[in-house]
Amino acid sequence: MEPYIVKDIQHFCNVSVNKCTKIKSHVIGYYDLTFVLKGEMTYLANGKTYLLRKDDAILLPPGTLRERPEGKEKVEYGSFNFQVFSDKHLPREIFLKNVITQDIRKLLALFAQRHLAPTYHSKEKLCSVLNYILFDIIDSAAFGSNHSHVINIKKFIDENLSRQITLTGISDHLHLSKEYIAYVFKKEVGKTIVEYTNERKMLIAKSMIQTGELSLPSIAEHLGFESYSYFSRVFKKHFKVSPSGFKAQKEKWS
Repeated sequence: MEPYIVKDIQHFCNVSVNKCTKIKSHVIGYYDLTFVLKGEMTYLANGKTYLLRKDDAILLPPGTLRERPEGKEKVEYGSFNFQVFSDKHLPREIFLKNVITQDIRKLLALFAQRHLAPTYHSKEKLCSVLNYILFDIIDSAAFGSNHSHVINIKKFIDENLSRQITLTGISDHLHLSKEYIAYVFKKEVGKTIVEYTNERKMLIAKSMIQTGELSLPSIAEHLGFESYSYFSRVFKKHFKVSPSGFKAQKEKWS
């Protein structure tokens, strides 16, 4: 299991304002993760301009010359200023387009109007939320694509892994044709939507078998497979062993 990334949080906000305030140009001594939930805002980092729109984020490492012009319209945004453990490495990308998922939004809503406080373990809770967000960003980067439709397809898949996912369902959700989403996904990712979906589901299935909390048929049902036999075939294709065989191996060595 990966240890935590975040060592300390120095500042946190999650607010809705008529316009964001100006931040004068200065070099920061911490990581700054700022994200936009509604509206837009502009950041300057080392002289380069970044326009953040809904679901975009910017991650600035220590030593960045940061500046933010005064906003011109209403915006809902959040920001973490934090330190990481010395052996941790965050994604190199500064501008993170369309990176805020529905899961991240739900977590952020828990702290909608809270700032750091010395009581109720506020800092500990915030560190856990930020660790989740950073790991989510790292996981997303591992599947990498800058294509907005591909990102939205992946978001839909990741947010519906406990259901049966179909081209029709994705098409209806994104208001795009089935032919187009199938083509653009295969072109950008190098695998079909079915292959990608099953890959994601098998990682979860493997973890669920290791915990031993559910029966194999229950795991198949939980992950939206119509039949256990199909689930078993997909699992064996990915891990070269059947679910029952993998479970037996786990029990043998536990």
